[in-house]
This record gives sequence, structure tokens and C-alpha cells, in this order.
Amino acid sequence: MITIAKLAAAALLIFMQAAPDPRRPAPTFDSVPPELPALTRPAVLIVSKTNGYRHDSIAEAVPAIEALARARGWSSFATENAAVFNARDLARFDVIVFANASGDIYTPDQREAFRAWIARGGGFVGLHSAGDGSHPDWFVRMRGNGKFTGHPGGADQFQAGDLILADRSHPATRALPARWRWTDEYYSWDASPAADAHILARIDESSLRLDPKYRMGEGHALIWWRCEGRARIFYSALGHKAEAWADPAHLKMLDGAIGWAARKEGTGCG
Repeated sequence: MITIAKLAAAALLIFMQAAPDPRRPAPTFDSVPPELPALTRPAVLIVSKTNGYRHDSIAEAVPAIEALARARGWSSFATENAAVFNARDLARFDVIVFANASGDIYTPDQREAFRAWIARGGGFVGLHSAGDGSHPDWFVRMRGNGKFTGHPGGADQFQAGDLILADRSHPATRALPARWRWTDEYYSWDASPAADAHILARIDESSLRLDPKYRMGEGHALIWWRCEGRARIFYSALGHKAEAWADPAHLKMLDGAIGWAARKEGTGCG
């Protein structure tokens, strides 16, 4: 006998299956570029489009990065419209920051415009999900490490761990302690950063509960930089939770990364 309770449960299940998951939006591709405001240089383009997993903390990340640019007296423009990847608009920016952007977000023309901008020596800062497994192969090569293998789940998804600073002379890390206690969702990959990457910080795996499949040993880097020709490429795996975007040490690290990528601080890449 079918009861009212069973019917209600079945209806709820159908609703849950049909309801879109806001953290996994259907991929979209943009064709009409956004209208850019007046920009002074240096200028930062903040991209948070998600054709992959969408982090709730984007709501905190974007204004935090805008505030960093504003404190420097720089311009910024935040968008989720990937049609901004065109030669005319990209020429107005010095740095592109991926604020938890994910997925293959580009049409072929947009991809080529982005790659041409990088080839001319643009600066790129990828944050957290810029390191996940949703990005195309060319982007992974630019990022400079291996294939994303995942992160701890369940009760172990967010853990406090010790980051060991390998280089505290870089603008992004010079204000950080030699051992930095941090809580996050810790990514793993099937390979450490490439030989041409400069590791700034790695996780001390002994400070975490990690399934063997997520262990990378001494090469478990979380923050690094590399050169793509003349382009300055910076990546940090930190920043899943909203709290990260109000943490002074994290923001100081990001500010240094953006300054470096814009060629206003530090050295490297011609």
C-alpha cells in the first residue's frame, strides 16, 4: 500500500534530482564582451566564472581582491563573462586573477586571445580551484604541475596543517612565518610542480590526516611561481573557505602575488 508519507518522500526525491545544484552550474559560454569601465594602469582583471565546481567563497574572494587593488591605487574589473578574453579588452590589463574560477570557460577564440596575452608577457595569479581538475590541458601546463587527484573529504576535508615556507624572499611570502599554521581544503596532484617552477610553500604532510592516495611527500607544494616565456605565473592552492578572504596573512600573500605578477615587485621572467 502506498502511503502519503511514501508519496511525499518520492516527490521530494524527484524535486531534489531535478533541482539544479548551485555548486555545479551548467557550463555556459559567452559571446558578447562586458562593457569595461575607465581603467588606469596597473589594472587587474578578476575572473570568477565557473564551468566547474562553484565555491561559495567567491562572494568574499572578489571584493577582497578588489580591495587589494584599490589599496595600491590600481584599477580592477571583476567579471564572470569570459568574452572579456579578447585582444582589445585584455590589452587594458596587467594582471589576470582567477578567483576560484573553474572549468573550461573559453570558446576557441577566447582561449587563443588569453594565450596570446600570456605570450606577450602578461601576469597571471591562479587561486585555489584554478588548481583543480576541471581545467583544459594547456591551462594545466601553464599552471605548471600535475593532474589533480583530489582532496580529503568528510570530517577531514578541512584541516589545520603546517605550511613550510621554502622561500621567504618573494613578495608573496616575505611577510609569512617559516612555518605557517593554516586551515583549508588541501589539494593533491599526481606530480609536483615542474622543474622550472619555484616552490614557495609546501604542506607538511605529517601535520595532516591524509589518505595515502593524496600523499605527495616533500613535493606537496601549495604555492609556487614559474615563467611562461616572459609571463609571470603564480599559483596558490589556498582559499576554499570564506574566512580565508578576511585573513590578514593570506591577503598579504595575495597582495604580494599580484604585485609580483604585475612586474611591480620581485624578479623573474625577463
